[in-house]
Amino acid sequence: MTVFGWLALGAFGWLLLFQAALALGAPLGRLAWGGQHRILPRKLRLASAVTIPVISVGGLAVGQALGLWPVLPRAALAPILWGFAGLFGLSLAGNLASSSGIERAHGAPLAAILALGCALLAIDL
Repeated sequence: MTVFGWLALGAFGWLLLFQAALALGAPLGRLAWGGQHRILPRKLRLASAVTIPVISVGGLAVGQALGLWPVLPRAALAPILWGFAGLFGLSLAGNLASSSGIERAHGAPLAAILALGCALLAIDL
């Protein structure tokens, strides 16, 4: 299960960088938010920016479950991980349903890794 935790930590790192790049206007929009825009419009760039602190909490929770740092209240760790497992389970469904093939190819595996990694770490607590 630790392997999935490390994969999830790496996936959170990638997602954090990816959303920051989208928020800054990088031409990666086809991989996210429905895949309709090469460069995201202002509202979607703002949405990407808003996800950054949320993604950071997920990465902190995964890192703490792996024993890297004690930054979150111990009692909150399992609920946070389960919340992210559910969130990324929904994200997986949304990515699989996307009409954008490139978004599906990028987002579905990423969401699956995050959902599975968070769930397995929560079970292991």
